[in-house]
Amino acid sequence: MERASVTSDKSSRFHRWAWGAQVLWQHGLPEVVISFLGGAGDDLLCTAPIHEWLRRGARRIWFISRHPSLHRFDRRVRVLHEDAAFLALASKIGRPTRFVSYSKYNDTLDRDTPLTRPLIAEMCALAGLQGDITLRPRLSLNEKEIEGAAAFKDTLLVQSSGLTAAVPMLNKQWHAERIQGVVEQLSSDIRVVQIGSIQDPPLKGVLDLRGKTAFRETAAMLHQARLFFGMAGFPMHLARAVDCPAVIIYGGREPAELTGYPCNINLSYAPDCAPCWQRNRCDHDRVCLGKITVDESVSAIRQALSIRRENPLAVAQYRL
Repeated sequence: MERASVTSDKSSRFHRWAWGAQVLWQHGLPEVVISFLGGAGDDLLCTAPIHEWLRRGARRIWFISRHPSLHRFDRRVRVLHEDAAFLALASKIGRPTRFVSYSKYNDTLDRDTPLTRPLIAEMCALAGLQGDITLRPRLSLNEKEIEGAAAFKDTLLVQSSGLTAAVPMLNKQWHAERIQGVVEQLSSDIRVVQIGSIQDPPLKGVLDLRGKTAFRETAAMLHQARLFFGMAGFPMHLARAVDCPAVIIYGGREPAELTGYPCNINLSYAPDCAPCWQRNRCDHDRVCLGKITVDESVSAIRQALSIRRENPLAVAQYRL
């Protein structure tokens, strides 16, 4: 039995060595390994530090992703599906692995650690970057994907809920009936399309595509759309990644200047308790969200629609 165990151990080590050699042959030796292992929005935000590494001349990056189907990079970036073996291999060959999770959660307080600088800047710092940083995610679409979404040109894409996110937060969630009120005021002016999860509250008077489009299909729709209207979360980041302006309900949980984008109209209300950084607990009846009205949102959307889409979207910079 002892001899069999030794033989088995040698065989196992050989197979691990052979697997590692095959991975390195197929994907190349990385200069840096980047990972977050969060939700789709977090995965998308990883494209910012990846872009900055590429801009600084990196020739090979491994990106360990939970959502590899979301991404299309050039040959310098290898997107590998989440697997502890890839991280172990990177460590064994001495490649720096950068986990870019930007916050810690306190379960007792139901509170994320407050950010002291923009979210993307924090991720880039954790990725080992210095110097000037462009604060935006990126997603490249090919011509076929763009043409496939041509029917959504000049539409208004709407999200009715963010509660199906990997980390749902009631303190980001605006009232669904108010979103319906916004749609009712605008549906005669512009075609409205609802995106998101099939579990999101359905809206009346819209083209309902909840649960019917994959991430990249939604990205192509946003690229063609005139505007996105929703709450802070993955669709907001996806819209920015494909240069779609947006009107975002922020409330007061977190400052838009730290987690949002200057090209958007961000609707906030900051009572004394804001920013609280809490996810679901609230002792103030979510007054920060309740103070944002249907008419205020409609006015912001009409203002955003009056801006020519051909103009480049504003981009924030930060120096680490």
